[in-house]
Formats: sequence, C-alpha cells, structure tokens
Amino acid sequence: MKIILLERVANLGKLGDVVEVKNGYARNFLVPQGKAKRATAENLKAFEERRAEYERLQTDILSNAQVRHEKINGVVFTIGAKAGVDGKLFGSVTSMDIAEAIKAGGVEVKRSEITLPDGPLKTIGEFDVDVILHHDVRSTIKVNVISEAQ
Repeated sequence: MKIILLERVANLGKLGDVVEVKNGYARNFLVPQGKAKRATAENLKAFEERRAEYERLQTDILSNAQVRHEKINGVVFTIGAKAGVDGKLFGSVTSMDIAEAIKAGGVEVKRSEITLPDGPLKTIGEFDVDVILHHDVRSTIKVNVISEAQ
C-alpha cells in the first residue's frame, strides 16, 4: 500500500515521503496513529496544501523534546524499593516506576519513551537508562535503586 508520511518514521522516511509498506502495517499502525495517510490523488493534493502546517507541528514536537532533554539528561533519579539482604529486589523497577520518578522531578515522560533493553531492574544499584524523546533526541539518565526501610 502506498502512503504519505505525515511525520518522520524510523527506518521508513521523513515528512512528505510517499512509500510502499505492507497493508497491515499501514492499516493497523501508521494510519490510526496519525503518522500517515493513503497516497491517493486527493490526499496528495490536501497534503501539499497543508505541508507548512505539518512541518510546523513537527518542529514544535522536536523543540519540546529538546527542552525536555535539557531538563533530564544526566540527572540521577532515586527510586526506593523493598530488597533482601543480598541486594535483590522483591519485585522490580519498571519503566512505569522510572516515568513516575521523572514526572516527580518535573518533566512529563511517557512510559513508552523509556527503554530497558535488559528488562526491569531487579537489583539495588545505579543504572544508565535511555529515554528516547524523539527520533532525533535521546537522553541518558541514571536511576539509583535503593533499599527502602521495611
């Protein structure tokens, strides 16, 4: 299926590109998320008429991500969790817990923007966590997991 990208999509293209993707990817993800439209003649014409608006919107999203990056990049967030004497947690620290800690620090971050490639944190210690705020903006924060009193 041919689609027009309404924003930059990783490994696919940038704003305004007309690309060919599998039908399911377009119908189930790109179109419902507002990232693309079908590449029909009338949609192409409508896109060209509103191209400046789409570009301005993408610029606003990027600048918002850069502002959030400046506020959280390199910051240490401390999360308390119940742990045994050997340093293993009773449970784990997930991306939701990290997002709540960042939100408590004054920056709004979605849970889906936090990457934990090795899964949830299950021990006490300090960990580097990547926060992908935009395709072009990646922040690294430190998460310090400490044992809270039982």
